[in-house]
Amino acid sequence: MTATRIAVIGAGSAQFSACIVRDLCVTPSLAGSEICLMDVDAHRLALVEKLAHKIDRELGSGLRITSTTDRAAALRDAAFVINTALDGGHPWAEYQRSLAEKHGFYRGAHLSSFTNMALMLEIAQDMERLCPQAWLIQSSNPVFEGCTLMTRETGIRVVGLCHGHTGYERIAEVMGLDLKNVSAKTIGFNHWIFMTEFTYKGQDAYLLLDKWIETQAERFWAQPMPYFHDTPVSRAAMHQYKLFGLMPIGDTPRMCDIPRVLGWWYLQDLETRKKWYGPYGGFDSEIGWDKYLHNLEQNLRDIEQVTLDDARRATDTFEPVRSDEQIVPLIETLVHDGEALYHVNIPNRGPILQGIPEDVVVECDALVRGGKIVPLPQPQLPRKVIVGAMLPRLFEAETMIEGVARGDLDLIRINLLADHRTQSLEQVDAMLEEWLADPRCARLANRLRPPRLPRLAI
Repeated sequence: MTATRIAVIGAGSAQFSACIVRDLCVTPSLAGSEICLMDVDAHRLALVEKLAHKIDRELGSGLRITSTTDRAAALRDAAFVINTALDGGHPWAEYQRSLAEKHGFYRGAHLSSFTNMALMLEIAQDMERLCPQAWLIQSSNPVFEGCTLMTRETGIRVVGLCHGHTGYERIAEVMGLDLKNVSAKTIGFNHWIFMTEFTYKGQDAYLLLDKWIETQAERFWAQPMPYFHDTPVSRAAMHQYKLFGLMPIGDTPRMCDIPRVLGWWYLQDLETRKKWYGPYGGFDSEIGWDKYLHNLEQNLRDIEQVTLDDARRATDTFEPVRSDEQIVPLIETLVHDGEALYHVNIPNRGPILQGIPEDVVVECDALVRGGKIVPLPQPQLPRKVIVGAMLPRLFEAETMIEGVARGDLDLIRINLLADHRTQSLEQVDAMLEEWLADPRCARLANRLRPPRLPRLAI
């Protein structure tokens, strides 16, 4: 048993924070550890702390649970920092989406990614001062751009975690394969990964997938979807597979509007989205996203009831079994110098993924051993995927990363000008001016030089 100090930044996310606490409680080797919950929303933070204590009491785990709205206090002397924060929460993110739609960008222009990256960099810089030896486990998005930004601009140890790589399981499930006999390998950038190996009982399962597409896919797409989004087995996902020769996994098929030169034709309007992603238009459509936000609100109400009702057991909602999230197992392995396999986002040193610069963070399999994260030898992506998918995505990321890191407004403008929805320079500048003038955008706006948009004389 070894106690450690863990800070959770953005702990007001009740579902996520409660799962982390529960996972710690059912990990005996971390008994007695301190978890400091930090959020700027004092009301939400108080709710989460009460729930955390309730889970800990019910399981008799002996965690030391504290909370604070002061980020520096949370970070000081931490051994691990879990960043799940979304700058301004969903209200600010949704306002930024609606602002972009007002200026002609259907379903938004990913403005909240820029503001959250500025917050990530602040947190990483604070860690350099207050807990320079700590591990930063990045959970909130954008993991790809954020982890690359923080590893370039600071000296702290950063690892990004995401469960999108398990998307192959849904593909296997729909194909009727027994998951005990399925294995897969994926590599790429977070939310932009491709399945390089897919086997069933030791045989190439891509052959089975081809047969499923030929004989069953149309019938599957014609039936009511079991979820309001089913991205891994959508028509868009299979089209991308046929285009590149490798299956896009997890969130990859729904993120094709981010590399501005690839996949925007799936997303032009709701009817087009329905064609490619099913009757609701996929997770990011106006229907799918509203359902997601509604589910979040309902989950929060349910968690509030569980927390505040002394007659209800928290562990009836948060069962005392460890989740599939990698966060607590990774902490346990690092603390005890253990050895285990994880799917992580780490710098491309080596390189891990050929054809990509070494200072870019990539998602891959790695062995955690002796307190270090060591990438395993990876199947490489074909040149067609590198040239057609990875490099366009990297262009998108670099304009965001360098725009935030250097405070270069022109790079942010270039990013938006590359969007297929952009009709004019004036359209982009009008949106930027209104966005950066909002007080909630001050963290990013204060980084930019010059602070006001230059007027171009052409």
